[in-house]
Amino acid sequence: MFLICCDNKGCGKDQEPLLDVLTNDVHCSECGKVIKSVTSFAKAQMKSLGQVKRDEKKGQAFAVKCSSCKKESPATVVAGKIHCGICKIEMKDLSAPFVQMIKMNTKVQKA
Repeated sequence: MFLICCDNKGCGKDQEPLLDVLTNDVHCSECGKVIKSVTSFAKAQMKSLGQVKRDEKKGQAFAVKCSSCKKESPATVVAGKIHCGICKIEMKDLSAPFVQMIKMNTKVQKA
C-alpha cells in the first residue's frame, strides 16, 4: 500500500489514499479531497495494487436494475404490476417467479 502525505491545506496527514479509476484522481482517506501531487507512475502502481475507490453496494433485498433508468433499487408493486423504485416505469423483463417473490415480499412488509 502507498502511504502519501495529503497536500491539502488543513489536512497534511500521512494516509493510504484511494485512486478513482474513472477520473484518475487520488483522494485523501482523511479529508476526502483530491491530492494533486501524485505522479502518473504512483497512480499506475495504486491501480495495479488494487488501492482504488470501489462502488458501495447496498445489499438491498430484491433490488433490480431498471432497463430504463439503468439504476438498481428495490422494485415496487403498483396495481399488481412491478415498477422501478426510482423512475416508476413498469418493469416487464422480469421472470414470473421473481415477480411473485417481489409481490410476496411487499405484502409481508406492509403487514
